[in-house]
Amino acid sequence: MSYSENRLYGLEDQPPVASAMYAGFQHLLAIFGGILTAPLLIALGMGLGTADTTYVISAALIVSGIATLLQIRQMGILGTGLLSIQGTSFAFIGPLVYAYQTLVVSMPADEALGLVFGSTAVCAVLTMILALFVRNLRTIITSNVAGATIILLGISLIIATLQNIQRAFDGAGGMAGDGLVQLGLAALVFVVIFVTSNMRHPWLKLSSITLGLAAGVAVSAALGMIDRQTLTTAEALFLPQVGRYPLAVDWYVVALVMPIFLVSAMESIGDITATNALSGLGGEGDAYWRRIRGGIMVGGLASFLAALISTFPSTTFSQNNGVIRLTGVCSRIVGYYVAVFLVLLGCVPIVAALFQAIPGVVVYGATLLMFGLVAVSGYRVVQLSGPQTRDWIVVTLAIVLGYLVSLNAERATFLSDEVIMVLQFPVSTGGLLAILIDLVIPKQVGDAGTSD
Repeated sequence: MSYSENRLYGLEDQPPVASAMYAGFQHLLAIFGGILTAPLLIALGMGLGTADTTYVISAALIVSGIATLLQIRQMGILGTGLLSIQGTSFAFIGPLVYAYQTLVVSMPADEALGLVFGSTAVCAVLTMILALFVRNLRTIITSNVAGATIILLGISLIIATLQNIQRAFDGAGGMAGDGLVQLGLAALVFVVIFVTSNMRHPWLKLSSITLGLAAGVAVSAALGMIDRQTLTTAEALFLPQVGRYPLAVDWYVVALVMPIFLVSAMESIGDITATNALSGLGGEGDAYWRRIRGGIMVGGLASFLAALISTFPSTTFSQNNGVIRLTGVCSRIVGYYVAVFLVLLGCVPIVAALFQAIPGVVVYGATLLMFGLVAVSGYRVVQLSGPQTRDWIVVTLAIVLGYLVSLNAERATFLSDEVIMVLQFPVSTGGLLAILIDLVIPKQVGDAGTSD
């Protein structure tokens, strides 16, 4: 039976309240682990305190809810009009942590955060402008460019996660102390997610991240490793603050982060295209491109709002397409419930506090597998485009040169410290190199469309 034959509620249908709420909860279950993990990892990587970490997680939930509502409602040039769910993207973990760590060496933490948020606001506005030319953008951010950047992103995040696990092991006393307990927790979460994500039962697959984290939390609680201090200090109600940190712009941070915004936009095109197909709509024509443009516009607007209230950029989530396929429900009414759930959860600080109480190794065990899948997804982006030998050469050169430049950038003493900062991050460097290499290396005869 095809999906269209199994569709219970179409895009314009209005399911009963109970059915719509239940379907919305299923979407929430599929994304909950991921939607909270990304801002937590960025906060952990930056070394933020308890209060700031709770703040950015709660604010990220509220932004996700508002952005989801804007996506579904489709007002003017904004939104897809589809059941499109938004959340903080894992793609931004590496560049934002790197930018902050570089800036905080020479300035107070509040100023460094203000520069990071102000710079992402600029990137968000640029993304909204570029969304108006999305058809042309695809000729520059080709499958080769997107694939190479995503592979680099996955590799860099895997390396950072392994380093975090190593620090947790050493911090617990290594082999002589409780280091093996730390490694065991990370391994447990990794295995649970790996096993459940490969099971035939579809809901186990979709909820694998949440289930893995739940298993890690249960064992951590039994071992007395849950930090209960964050729970006792959590306030009753959360309200976001505009300009919590002094917003400013660093153009080198913009140069560092903007390639990730572009790749994230290309990923959103894939997510929206899939949701569009599951909703029974055509994949070509002006209406289709209006939905694509509107989806990227909302991603940029949500990221701008996120910067204003001091949290991290937002983008579409692909997990929800799996939920639509399984439930047969693509009604936008369901998305409204998801949006409300997200905002309500964000307004209750205990949710962020609970998540923050999870031991770091539990989160790292979950993300180690997820980041491995990020690298694999980058490979698939290239593979699905029908690549020729030339395309694999472009991708390989971008990855290798991206890392070589990042490892040797500090030797270029004739460059300013700010330029070196940008070049030392392999993802943005590799992404920019991929664009240049893809433009320079001539395409083979009859190969004009393989990279689009």
